[in-house]
Amino acid sequence: MERFNLCYGCMNPLEDDMEICPECGYHTGAPHLPSYLAPGVTLNDRYIIGKLRAFNGESAEYLAYDSITEEKVIIKEYMPDTLCSRDKESNAILVNPNCMPQYKTFLSEFVELNKVLSKMRTLNHINAAIDMFGENNTGYVVFGYLEGMTIGEYLKMNAGELEWDEVKKLFPPIFTTLSLVHNAGLVHRGISPENIIITDNGELKLTGFCISDARTANTELASEIYNGYAAPEQYNSNNWQGTWADVYGISALLYRMLTGVVPTDATSRISNDNLIEPAQINPNIPRNVSKVIMNGLNMNGEMRIQTITELVTQLFEQPEYNSKRLSSSSTQTITIPKQGYSNSSSKSKPISRHGLFILIMMVILCIGMFGLVMLIVSLDDTSGEIKKVTDLSTFTQISDGPVTETTPIKTLAPVQEPVITSTSASDNGVVYVMNDLTGKNYEIVSKSDSYNLLFTAEFEYNDEYPKGTIFYQSLPANETYKENSEILVKVSMGPRYIEIPDYLTMDKKSYFDKLNSLGIKYDEAELETEDTLEGYVAKTSKEPGEKIDAEAGEILTVYVAKNPPKPETSEEIVTEPFEDPFADFTDTVATLEEDIIITIYD
Repeated sequence: MERFNLCYGCMNPLEDDMEICPECGYHTGAPHLPSYLAPGVTLNDRYIIGKLRAFNGESAEYLAYDSITEEKVIIKEYMPDTLCSRDKESNAILVNPNCMPQYKTFLSEFVELNKVLSKMRTLNHINAAIDMFGENNTGYVVFGYLEGMTIGEYLKMNAGELEWDEVKKLFPPIFTTLSLVHNAGLVHRGISPENIIITDNGELKLTGFCISDARTANTELASEIYNGYAAPEQYNSNNWQGTWADVYGISALLYRMLTGVVPTDATSRISNDNLIEPAQINPNIPRNVSKVIMNGLNMNGEMRIQTITELVTQLFEQPEYNSKRLSSSSTQTITIPKQGYSNSSSKSKPISRHGLFILIMMVILCIGMFGLVMLIVSLDDTSGEIKKVTDLSTFTQISDGPVTETTPIKTLAPVQEPVITSTSASDNGVVYVMNDLTGKNYEIVSKSDSYNLLFTAEFEYNDEYPKGTIFYQSLPANETYKENSEILVKVSMGPRYIEIPDYLTMDKKSYFDKLNSLGIKYDEAELETEDTLEGYVAKTSKEPGEKIDAEAGEILTVYVAKNPPKPETSEEIVTEPFEDPFADFTDTVATLEEDIIITIYD
């Protein structure tokens, strides 16, 4: 094989004896992780391995050089590090004892995934496999090298976010490609800014496909989950996944691109779903687009938009309120001209003698009324009586002292709740009018100084009123009462029968906080299991959705997962013949049906 003097950091040619690449700064003697292939290793007598670019629970990805085409490529090596290790002398994969069945099963899935993707090489917006081969007791897939940047890098160059008008022109090819992938029976599960590339010629490429177990928590592989973009069902291996998982991912990506904010990750939303609608962060986002994105981020997989076709249809359809003009019966805001007299429209008329006489009489009458009022005010207690006020609802005292029958009063408009209207007085003190307390929060009412009452509370379960609200008062509304009167109120403790919340992907603290907020009593038990991540809720004594009797003091048992320790194993080299996983690989490209291509209307 011809010798190539290459920089393993960028795979560009180096001059002889040059140790540091002038283009990327890579040092030829840079250390590498011993579990992965060393730079300079040759595979299949053709591909020269460069630096390790990335790795996850399924595979490792290397920059490489094709010595035949003399082009840079990307090589993905099946390397599930929880099931195997590497012999440093031969580069062969060493499968851990008792892990061979799992290793072969996942290898078979890895091969089938990339075979299906290789048949989609005619699609311009997917980086499909161009070669596959078996070596070192494992399988390798070769991809073309893409010159460009990730969506994440592109966003950094554009102030962190994009306008909808740009996104709707940029993303239709990805929508179409992802729909075709789904029609082929594949689900990506890793839609994120890191797995979509914008090439130097402006094309988008979907990359980063993995087998399902590598993108799902609590499996035998170390999971690679993109927080903020991964659907809630990816956090538990017991949940059913489908195209709706990618709908969540692409909706989260749209959220990030339009707002500049990564959505709250699904595990946090389960205990406290405070995700803000995109249009509230960026008012320039069309209202219908914002609502569709939120529907795509629905935590309930069954309630979420199910397919990319459905998502695109809703994103690009014209909302009804934009497509119809207001009818003549619609409510509209109109400008009302200022009302007044115009000097040009009429001339002032002189006042007649009769009118002048009436005016003088009115002035005299007003002076007389004023004098009468002053006379009454000047009288003392023995000079006469003021008639008691019978309508108490619209009066309040002026002074701060005790109210008597001679205390000056003034008329006021009724005061809004929760302030109690102060009234005129009887001989024993201030009189108030009772408000309706039904449905009000007991803590707020009882601590308010406006009511001037002595509260006694009885707490009872009530299915009609929320926890903490008043549903009965011993002093009826609109009745009068004196200051510091006693009142009995009954306060709701919430419903007697409380629905048990779902514990899906919730750690014990988050779930216990949820139970406390609902008023459910519980105790904790440990359950040894491999199906749920340690410290997370594995099951409850009653299934979510069932109801618990709070009044009877029923207690819910919450089983928290405890993962058993892994048995100590020693490495062993596989000695049985290892078949080439790509031996039956053919170069056939599947014919794509035109009727499954999404048509997007501008």
